[in-house]
Amino acid sequence: MKELDDESKLCSMMLEANKNVRFAAVCNADGKILWNCSRTDKDNIMSTGETSDSLKRSLENWKFREKLAPKIGRGKFVLVEYENLFRITVPLRNNHLLYVHVDPVKPEDMGDILKIVNWVKEHPLQT
Repeated sequence: MKELDDESKLCSMMLEANKNVRFAAVCNADGKILWNCSRTDKDNIMSTGETSDSLKRSLENWKFREKLAPKIGRGKFVLVEYENLFRITVPLRNNHLLYVHVDPVKPEDMGDILKIVNWVKEHPLQT
């Protein structure tokens, strides 16, 4: 995988990685969405407001995890499974967060997505 030169490409990479990825966004520490992309052939499950609220809650959870980091280590990613959606969040540099919605899939189908998640943590973005 070539080196990323900005976070906007990360959103596209997520959609290209797996057909089950519905939505990807990068937000700042205040929850403002900086970049996002979504599949044109699928309707959004959550409204824009619901997505924004969910994203802000995810940020709050990551801030709490950071308080525990001296004891348990830094979090690498979170995968939350709901009946109709998987949500993946990955902390990025500069307190940015990658936020992804994925259609429910079998665990073995998550491989492409988790490869990118692992690649992101090993290759800090250049922005």
